[in-house]
Amino acid sequence: MALGSLQITGLGILNALGLTKATYWQQLLGGAGGLAPIAGINGAGAAGHLGAEIKGFDPKACMPVQFYRRLSRLSRLVVAASSEALTDSGIIITDANRQRLGVIFSSAFGSTHQTDAFFVSLLDHGPRAAEPILFPDTVPNAPASHVAMFHQLQGPNSTFCQNHLSGENALAYAASLLEGDRADALLVGGGDELSAILLHGLGALGAVKSLSQTGPYAPNQLPSGWGFIPGEAATCLVMERQHLARKRRASAYGALLAVELVGAEARQGHYPTDDTALVEALRTALAGARLRPDEIDILGLAANGVAELEVMEAGALEKVFGSRWQQIPRLPLRYFVGEFGSAGLLTLATILLALREGVVPPAVYGPNLTGVPGDPHRFTPSRKAGLRHGLIIGSTFGGGSSCVIVERGNPW
Repeated sequence: MALGSLQITGLGILNALGLTKATYWQQLLGGAGGLAPIAGINGAGAAGHLGAEIKGFDPKACMPVQFYRRLSRLSRLVVAASSEALTDSGIIITDANRQRLGVIFSSAFGSTHQTDAFFVSLLDHGPRAAEPILFPDTVPNAPASHVAMFHQLQGPNSTFCQNHLSGENALAYAASLLEGDRADALLVGGGDELSAILLHGLGALGAVKSLSQTGPYAPNQLPSGWGFIPGEAATCLVMERQHLARKRRASAYGALLAVELVGAEARQGHYPTDDTALVEALRTALAGARLRPDEIDILGLAANGVAELEVMEAGALEKVFGSRWQQIPRLPLRYFVGEFGSAGLLTLATILLALREGVVPPAVYGPNLTGVPGDPHRFTPSRKAGLRHGLIIGSTFGGGSSCVIVERGNPW
């Protein structure tokens, strides 16, 4: 999907590195790692399981108690991110525009904690006595509904669940709504949470890892091919049509130039090993954005510690960018904040911050992150750089890849 007239004017970010956009950015530039043994989830399983856990979040800081007291933790996180994004964008919601403002949300699993709690109450008390207050949050679209209710938005409202490409699917659909004049601006968000039941399920599959260290892990401390580390986060972007952003003199982070989604074959529970689909996504997105490969200044990777994914991604980059792929700063953000269904939106938000600030966050260069066991991860310190175009790669287990391209925004 080739675009160009859609502007991203607001960002809201909560994850293991920070509870606001500014804190997250500061921690990331300093090279902080958010991966550590999980401590705040009762029943999480064996001590030492690694995750990227959000700590210190207090919903009272951003919403009244009468609103949040019945919300799941995931909905609280998402509402908080949406509030920061709206404030950042400068959009004022009124009766005149609320029908043209909507919410497009993404999540791999929704509120797993609330779903598990309802199921347990059903087993303990039977259908007639199960906790009814828990039931509304068992559906993945509950957070999007709560965002719309909190801000009184009456425009389109949809939720996408497609494993690790959930965020990219939400972004593509939001773009189609704006391009089709179905809305003037949309909150494009995503959220996933860590919970005891999720960690139990991942543990049963052998996908939850533990290491001997008790403190946070720096990104370059994780062995290559170790496997993904689960994380939790809430991210929200405000995306609006260009003429409206210009009319209110909004300062845009960037313009969305292309979103490309492709299917790929993969065994159940595995990532694609053939890079053909990802190569197609990269080349089609570049053509749609009317850019040459040598015009891309920074890459957001899908790399997350899974060897088969990193081998495939490195192979696709070499085919599309040639030998230059090793010279482009590459940001494997999941080595900082873990893996979750809407991680693509967080990577997109991070690349937009990099473009606006003219700063490359800690990144890798050269023949790193190629999936070869024992390969070192040499993250260079953050540095100033002239950046104009960023490209974000996504891939999901079960098959599927994506490419998003953005251009640095300019004040009107």
